[in-house]
Amino acid sequence: MSPGYGALRLWATVLIFVGVLGVVFVVIGTIFAVIQAEIFAQGLAMLLISGMLGALFAKRPIALRQGLRTRADIAEYIQEQQSRVR
Repeated sequence: MSPGYGALRLWATVLIFVGVLGVVFVVIGTIFAVIQAEIFAQGLAMLLISGMLGALFAKRPIALRQGLRTRADIAEYIQEQQSRVR
């Protein structure tokens, strides 16, 4: 592992923390919204619409983390291959 790509890995770790925290907050918020719904249809709509959309947007940092880790892995692999050629 090269020290040159530590910043990408650091940000990937920060993003996984933010993503997990976001998903937890979405779940808690959806539960509270469903509990406070006045009728069953309103609670079901909260669960199916806002819960799913909230989870979708809350998972974006996790997807970005995977992209950053992949980019760092590919860069290290290419750097290793270039050092073997020389």
